[in-house]
Amino acid sequence: MSAIRQDAPDGTGITARPPRMLLGETGRALIEPSVVVYRLESGRHRQTGLVIEVSIDDYRNGRIRGHEATQPARVRQLDEQTEATGIERMPVMLVHRGHLRTRLDEITAETPAVRLTSNGVIHTVWVRHDADLARALGDEIGGMRNLYIADGHHRMLAAERYGARRGRLGPDHPSAFTLAAVFPSDEMRILGYHRCFALTPGTSAQDVLDRLAGDPSIARIEESSAPTKPGVVAVGLGEHWYRLWLRTALEPGGIDAFVIEQDLLPKLHDLTDHQIETPPNRHHALEACWCSDQNALRLIPHPPTIEQVLATSDEGRSMPPKSTWFDPKPIPDLFRRALT
Repeated sequence: MSAIRQDAPDGTGITARPPRMLLGETGRALIEPSVVVYRLESGRHRQTGLVIEVSIDDYRNGRIRGHEATQPARVRQLDEQTEATGIERMPVMLVHRGHLRTRLDEITAETPAVRLTSNGVIHTVWVRHDADLARALGDEIGGMRNLYIADGHHRMLAAERYGARRGRLGPDHPSAFTLAAVFPSDEMRILGYHRCFALTPGTSAQDVLDRLAGDPSIARIEESSAPTKPGVVAVGLGEHWYRLWLRTALEPGGIDAFVIEQDLLPKLHDLTDHQIETPPNRHHALEACWCSDQNALRLIPHPPTIEQVLATSDEGRSMPPKSTWFDPKPIPDLFRRALT
């Protein structure tokens, strides 16, 4: 089925088309126009969206917008993997402000094609072969002014580079599109992201606290293990947890991660050595912090809201690294799409 674009109010729109791919768990090839509904469930959280192909040109032209900077080495690695295999193994996770829920409810009442659990997340996929419904949903996506990258900034840029080398193959070639799972913004969950930094030899917890106490961006510091909230950053030192009350809490739209990156970390550069990579925690922010048994500074900002993330994208700004962790996420190889 050819791509569909329906102009949004400003004269532009998203170009989307039904996916042509293999459904990983079944090996089923989806070639005819199909509606693919994808649901992720983690505890009480549930988000339901569509799997589609989106145009790389929409990313180039700013209709598909990101909010985080990318790491060149990671983009290069993904680009090389795609070049070697000619396969996309995981969709980029996108967010929309639309309202597709009513149309999807009917499909999710049917028997799913796939249902599996991975790392505590239930992944369910429904497939309906219905050209008219696929066209109608494509029109709705096409009428949206923008889509936003929640997870997959590196995969999107790698897809753009892969497609750029094959521009001569035309706008309908598979390389001119990339696989995406598109979810409504009001169903997204963002977690606080642990950031851990090894302390330099000889640096004590008190040295860090003294330095932080003199920072003008901090209103006060108190020892506490209470959960974070907007404008309050959790700081772990040794066996103790503290709360930093940021002055930006009083500023409309203030994002804690910006304060950490732009104000706090530069003030602590001589007290910290290297960053320790840690995954975010799906549960309580202070549980199972991977670097809690090391001589390290642990920082856990309150996560931004989805509207703050989308507003940052609309403003053309990039959030600092490790600012957002959208959870749950798609998994590799549930959907596989050939680019040749």
